[in-house]
Amino acid sequence: MVRVAIAGGSGGLGRVITKAIAQARKHDIFVLSRRSMSISEQIPGVGYLIIDYSNVSQITDLLESNNIEVVISAIGIVFEDSHRAQLNLIEGASHSTTVRRFAPSEFALDYVEGAARYVFFNPEQEYLITSFHARGYPFPVPGSQVYKAAEYKMETLEKLKSTQMEYTRFMSGFLVDYYGYPAAPYPYFHWQSSPVTLTHSETIGRFVAASLDLPCWPKKALIVGDTLTWNQALAIAEEVRGKTFDVKIEPLYDLKKGIITELPGNKRRYLALPKGILDAVLCVWNIGFIQGFYDLEGLANPDSMLNQVFPNIPVLSFKEFMERCWK
Repeated sequence: MVRVAIAGGSGGLGRVITKAIAQARKHDIFVLSRRSMSISEQIPGVGYLIIDYSNVSQITDLLESNNIEVVISAIGIVFEDSHRAQLNLIEGASHSTTVRRFAPSEFALDYVEGAARYVFFNPEQEYLITSFHARGYPFPVPGSQVYKAAEYKMETLEKLKSTQMEYTRFMSGFLVDYYGYPAAPYPYFHWQSSPVTLTHSETIGRFVAASLDLPCWPKKALIVGDTLTWNQALAIAEEVRGKTFDVKIEPLYDLKKGIITELPGNKRRYLALPKGILDAVLCVWNIGFIQGFYDLEGLANPDSMLNQVFPNIPVLSFKEFMERCWK
């Protein structure tokens, strides 16, 4: 039994992970929250700790005083403020005498691998450097300058390497939850033969919970729900819905210019994320699909795939998820 703290564990993917660990009934689990939670918001059997992500010493004291041994971050890293909060959490955890393991907020593709594939010679510096925005992933789509996921992931990894904590990066491809009710499956697709790993949050939660029992953590921990091509995904969606979709193939050259078909459901999101930025992010994701960065099985090392470490853990396939949502 270990004492685990989940940052961002009160909502979204973090809440699913928290529930999975709580349901296993093996560990003491706490959620790190910026505010107090009402009884109706709390998960039974879970403790809640108020944290100030701007205060590193308070973070250290909080983790130490509660004898936290493992920290799992599910903070939504979108902009600089959330990125800085996670860096402070790493710093605070590294100074504590109790925390020995840390998992940063990843749960997508391997940005490090994506960047490392594209290395070029810089004549001014006279050495080889890795570029995120020259030829690597994410591609420099117009309007995507504020989308700094790759830089944030790399900085986080370097921060973890500078500590004495054991760490792993949980990677799960693209979150299949996006394709369920009340949102219909995408009416446009990418290169139909490009494989993509689609993993449900419940599957992620089960494997993260199981990983707490491992004697050693791999540097990368891959979680695969289902890997299929977009042609296969389309066929499944049409079969389950009992209808034929109007399919729009987004040309790669348009995506690289930031041009993408507008979905009706996107309009209500513009208040939170302006259209230009949202379109750019969607283009970046689609380019990643086309270039194979979301195909985790194509990149997998058997030692890092949790599906092989825990073969008895059930995974939710894309078809099963579609049937759950639409039948």
